[in-house]
Amino acid sequence: MVTVVVNARFCDKVHKISTTLRDDGDLDLKVESDCEHVMLYAQNIGSTISMMDVTERDGSKVFDPTNQEPLTLTCLAPIAILDAAWLELGMMSKNRALQIKSDEINFEGLYD
Repeated sequence: MVTVVVNARFCDKVHKISTTLRDDGDLDLKVESDCEHVMLYAQNIGSTISMMDVTERDGSKVFDPTNQEPLTLTCLAPIAILDAAWLELGMMSKNRALQIKSDEINFEGLYD
């Protein structure tokens, strides 16, 4: 199992996304968040995602506009689902993830 945590400081919310590879190649998805919009999005996706859902945009439950409807366009939850899935599937290095600990978007140069 892999768990990714999003500290969405802009909206003051936290999302905890976990994925577990199943024997059939699909992934169990668990989303915990104090954001009602992210929880609606998670409900729209369901508790299982496929390899196609995390490797292709067309037909993906993660990127389906209807599923994403509760979210703002800037929400980081869909990317966190991809990161958790890719780490669980070995498509991203777990060792590298442990080294860097986090990715970030910062607004330091906003008025430069």
